Amino acid sequence: MLWFRNIQIYRLSPDHTLTADGISASLAKRPFFGCGSQDLMTQGWIAPAAHMPEVMAYPFQDAVLVMLKTEEKLLPGSVIKQTADSRVAEIEARENRKVGKREIKELRERVTEELLPRAFTRSRTQRALIDLRNNLVLVESASAGKAEQLLSLLRESLGSLPTRLIQTNTTPQTAMTVWLESADAGVFDLGQDVELRAPGEDGPIARLVKQPLMGEEIQQHLSSGKLVSKMALSWQDRIALQLTEKMELKRVAMLDALQDDFKNADAEDRAALFDSGLALLVGELRTLVPELLEALGGEQVG
Repeated sequence: MLWFRNIQIYRLSPDHTLTADGISASLAKRPFFGCGSQDLMTQGWIAPAAHMPEVMAYPFQDAVLVMLKTEEKLLPGSVIKQTADSRVAEIEARENRKVGKREIKELRERVTEELLPRAFTRSRTQRALIDLRNNLVLVESASAGKAEQLLSLLRESLGSLPTRLIQTNTTPQTAMTVWLESADAGVFDLGQDVELRAPGEDGPIARLVKQPLMGEEIQQHLSSGKLVSKMALSWQDRIALQLTEKMELKRVAMLDALQDDFKNADAEDRAALFDSGLALLVGELRTLVPELLEALGGEQVG
């Protein structure tokens, strides 16, 4: 139970003054509320642990887990347009005149207001782990854009969150290409999925799935100048993941050894089970991320 299927990694400035209690108190001032009748979307913080609903930042070994909840109305633009167009046609037929652009815009705004209270809602949650000891922020997200949305609200709620994207001395693309060429990724083991791209926006792309990564086909792609943009890896027989050229971790999953550790954890109730899962998350990522940075030539300073 690692919880984070996809991870965006950010560096937290070492001179931060954040504390677990301070984060929890700040997030409690921006709790989640569901959409009102005229809201298209609402966002707010919720307790990560159901057994401790009053704690907005769940602490564990100098790290805190936070959770953002988003609710949005499902009101497709096509529905608004179709309804407004129907009313435009009725007005033109009834009054024998052409409806102007300004009136059409006002009609669409009125239709939106009328339909919003009846629209279905969709909600989602998103976690982030703020490691105060190792100065890292790990956001559960498949895209940098959605991660930045969470970070933006976090900055707004906390007043400040000095973070930056991590830059390594060797780019993930270069490192993964070298690993593929040499069939050696150090502490990581190569998986059987890889994506290679030729330089340039319109360059050809090759995706190989469930194939050995040391065959003649791979060498042909490398010889043609393609570079690795995504690669499946495993780490210490405990975690499987896909590393991207943007240093995103995707498809993160527990392997058998880690699953056994979790099954053997002493978790008699829901609270203990949650703590075991969080201990697993914090412990594994505190080792995995530094080893990844080292494999990429170390982190650039400054």
